[in-house]
Amino acid sequence: MQVHYILIPLIAIAVVLAGSLITRSGMSWFQTLRIPSWMPPTKIITGMWTIIAVLTCVSAILAWDATATQDHPALAALYLVNAFLNVAFSYLFFVRHQMGSATLEALLLAISVTTVGVQVWPAAWVAALLLAPYLLWVLYAAHLSFTVFRLNARP
Repeated sequence: MQVHYILIPLIAIAVVLAGSLITRSGMSWFQTLRIPSWMPPTKIITGMWTIIAVLTCVSAILAWDATATQDHPALAALYLVNAFLNVAFSYLFFVRHQMGSATLEALLLAISVTTVGVQVWPAAWVAALLLAPYLLWVLYAAHLSFTVFRLNARP
């Protein structure tokens, strides 16, 4: 068995757990904020991130299998930068309470998802397509983050 079939899911689990723990640590603060009426319930948000983690994990495995060995370091770097940016959003928003910075960081995350998709498309177009829900959800999250920032901005 090849190591990436174990390592990639473990990294995905670590990203989900880190994001979840960071988010949970800031929920008491978050509950004091004004939020838009169109924000989905926490269960839906959690479910979407779980689906996205699974799709991203499958995407990474398909991309790894479809690329040449010499391209693996660059591919790993793309997915790892994306994982870092994913967790960084939660840290900026829920720990640092920097809603504006978190919104900008979410846009960087969207650029990262797009970059990964564009880079893997030639070798593994299915892997790239599996990232589409992730991109859409990150753009939605950026909009939500910006809206919460605006609703809670001090005059």
